[in-house]
This record gives sequence, C-alpha cells and structure tokens, in this order.
Amino acid sequence: MNRHILSAFFLISAILFSGCTKDDNEPLPQSTVSRLYVSNADTDASVMSTVIFDPADGATLDNPDKFDTKLPDGNGIVFDAYSGTVFQVSRQAKNIRTFTVKTDGSLTQKASFIDDALTSAREIAFDRVRKTLYVASNSDSALYVYVGVDTIAGSARATKKLKLSGQPWGIHLQDDNLFVVMDQGRVEVQLFEKASSLQVGTVAPTKKITIAGAMRLHGITYSSARDALILTDIGAAASNSDGAIYIITGVAAKFTAGGPVTPTTIISGAATGLGNPVDVAWDTRIDKDLIYVAEKANKRILVFKFLDKNNVTPFRTATLSSSPEAIYLDAR
Repeated sequence: MNRHILSAFFLISAILFSGCTKDDNEPLPQSTVSRLYVSNADTDASVMSTVIFDPADGATLDNPDKFDTKLPDGNGIVFDAYSGTVFQVSRQAKNIRTFTVKTDGSLTQKASFIDDALTSAREIAFDRVRKTLYVASNSDSALYVYVGVDTIAGSARATKKLKLSGQPWGIHLQDDNLFVVMDQGRVEVQLFEKASSLQVGTVAPTKKITIAGAMRLHGITYSSARDALILTDIGAAASNSDGAIYIITGVAAKFTAGGPVTPTTIISGAATGLGNPVDVAWDTRIDKDLIYVAEKANKRILVFKFLDKNNVTPFRTATLSSSPEAIYLDAR
C-alpha cells in the first residue's frame, strides 16, 4: 500500500477511535438548542408529568410542550446531550424512566425500572462516562447509585446505597465530583470528590461549606469554568414569599477553607416572587447568563440575570398549571 495512503488510513482510524473515547472533558455536541425540562410534583393523573420550554431563551417564556411521562410526584430530571436521553424519577412510584428526545423536542420512552426500596427520591445526577445515575433520597439520608443504568429494566435495586450525614436534596455532578445540598437545619453543601470510588455504607465528604443566613437549602447548580455556585433556599415551607437565591463565587477556595460562607449575592424579597424555589439551572453562555428557578409554591418558572441582586423583579416569568419540582437546562 502507498505510504501516503497508509498514513492517511492510520490518521483517520486514530480520529475515529479517539472520537469514541469518552472522557469527562469531552466537549458537548454542537447545537443552538435552549430547552428547559421541568418535572412536576403533582399526583393528580390529569396533570402532565413533564413540561418542556423550547426555546427557553426566547423573547418570552410561554406555551411549553406538555408530556404525560406517567411519573406522579415527579422529582429529579436530567438530560444527557451525548445520547439524547432524558432521565426522570417519580418519588411516589419509585420509578426511574428514560426518554429519547426527538429533533422536534418531543419525548419517546426508552426504558423504565422500579426500585421499591427507593425511599424518597429527590434530585438526580448522571455520570455519562460511567453510565451511572445518582439519586438523592432525603428521608433516609442516602444516595442511591445505579451503575450501568442504561441496561436496567423491570424491578431493580441500587448498585450502591451511600449513607450520608444529613438529608440530601439537590445534587450536582461536575466530572467525578458530586456536590450534595443538605436540607433542614444543616444548611450545608457537601463535596464528594471521586464520587465513583465511594463504597457501600456510610461515606464522608471530602470538603464542605455551610451557608451563613440560610434556612433550608434545596436547589444547586455549579460551573467550574466560572468557579461559581448557585443555591436556592425555600425558607419556611409554609410560606410562599420568603425564598432566596444565593450566588457564591470563588467556590474552589471556599471549599478548601471550609467553614461558614457568606453568599456573594442574594436575590430575595417580595418583588422576586421567590416563595419555595426548589430547583435552579444556569445558562452560562456569555450572551445569556440567565438563572432559571422552579418556584413550586407559586407554580412558576422564574428567570433572573446572573448580575441581579436584592429585591429584583424577574427578567421573565412563566405561570404554570402544575407544581414544578425539578428542572434541567440544555443550553449550548
């Protein structure tokens, strides 16, 4: 074989094989999509389990698509852009389902399994490299870990159950580092580095911080590129007007130092519409920089600008007929 042809063959082979290799830092598939996936906590069968705003970054935030994913008391929802798969969990049915997202944004069910030992599913996070799904369960202070989740069907048990010190709610996975929000009086964010190596039983975080002035933390999102963390505080559960958003910058150094952290920015007050903000997502694109909030008590999706602070009116608002519990933003 001609050596130039042979060299070209090996070069093409190398590109093909390297393209199939997964790593934590592989860039996202290119797209101009901005979709907000919303999981509803309603148990009434007449209420659609899932709402999708497409696009989520338009001039208005209205007319969402609604899908009956048959997951009553929907909680965590996450989208994997590499496989085009949505994962969603029902707290009531202890059911985890996956869906394929078609090019028009509609959902088609792929797989489903039930873990009747899953006590109180809240937020979820997906590790695409290791095909692992993490599920926070608050009432039994545990993380349920499903390795090889794409092959599980029918009745199942978690591959690992990790016992925590505190009641987990929001979770966020960045590479192999898992951030876990602790509900109730702990007002704490725990960081588990090399989360995939955690073993069954009681586990301790590598690092942790507490949030000064917080009441009950729920939602979390993080950007390593911006070194910033965004949290939501639902305040008193019975109140629909005392919620808050906390923005914390310079996060890496603060986790290393540990101890109480005062938020860099706080968004709260009557004008914000924050009552029970249960989850948060962040469009980090420089020309967007928008914070999306699932406002459960007032049945709304609220959008703020990253530079907002204090008692500010939302940049955009969508009023729902359902109770949003968890959100995930796919913005590329």
